[in-house]
Amino acid sequence: MEDAAQSAQVRVVGVSGGRRLVHRLAALGVVPGVVLTVVRPSGPALIMVGGARIAVGRTAAQAIEVEAVTG
Repeated sequence: MEDAAQSAQVRVVGVSGGRRLVHRLAALGVVPGVVLTVVRPSGPALIMVGGARIAVGRTAAQAIEVEAVTG
């Protein structure tokens, strides 16, 4: 996710990492198929999911695989 531009809308393709991290992100709504907005892509990343702003650490941000949402 760190490659995403600020204010970009992206679709979550997958989440890698340990079971705890995957479950924690899923509890926050970060699951494959969801579209989120990248508010701040680096450092502790800040994302918007379903109208909620969520801060995720660098390790968690690296575990979130995304693709650009087009047209």
